[in-house]
Amino acid sequence: MHKLSLGGLKDRRTASEAVAESLRSAIRSGSLADGSELNQVALAEHFGVSRVPVREAMRQLQAEGWITARPHHRAVVQALSPERILEILELRALLEAHLIVKSIPKIGDQRLARLERLCEQMDRLTDHQRWLEANRAFHRELYEDSGAETTIELVEQLNAQVERYVRTRGDGIDRGGEAGAEHRAIIAAVRERDAHAAKHLIEAHIERTRQLVALRIEEKTRHAATV
Repeated sequence: MHKLSLGGLKDRRTASEAVAESLRSAIRSGSLADGSELNQVALAEHFGVSRVPVREAMRQLQAEGWITARPHHRAVVQALSPERILEILELRALLEAHLIVKSIPKIGDQRLARLERLCEQMDRLTDHQRWLEANRAFHRELYEDSGAETTIELVEQLNAQVERYVRTRGDGIDRGGEAGAEHRAIIAAVRERDAHAAKHLIEAHIERTRQLVALRIEEKTRHAATV
């Protein structure tokens, strides 16, 4: 984690949000692994703030499912079971299919052009983590015109929970070229205002990722059983 510069922040709420975002980013990237303990005193010293905004940040992260804390125990980074990871991907498919249908009537040529530029950018990326960041931007751009901000935020929160496992196990889940072709097919359906096709393509797109994650989990489980 990088030490935050909080001197210019106006209030405790802003400080707690900054601490929460830094911790969330560290969990998302894998810098804070599953089961890592979070000590409020040490975190307050690290960020240069009192324990109050740290405590508020940790309450926020617990509500979002990033950490867990039992009474009289230190908070720890919440691990996701394989079943929950796959369930999240299934839920993402449902929500994103809903979002694409809402977006299609409103999406314009400028938005489509930005989506195509993002596809071209992703084609050039060789770093897996940077590709994941661009992929997140693509999906955000795709749904921006839906007006369903709460649903978009929920999708991004769900994606963030799973993405930390994709980042750390990406050697079996990297499918940039295949995903790029799927993205372009989705754009083509949106351009044609074909909501049925776009919905089907989004569901298939996320299902393919779910299948690869499931396969990777199965391989790791089988390997662990033989060690």
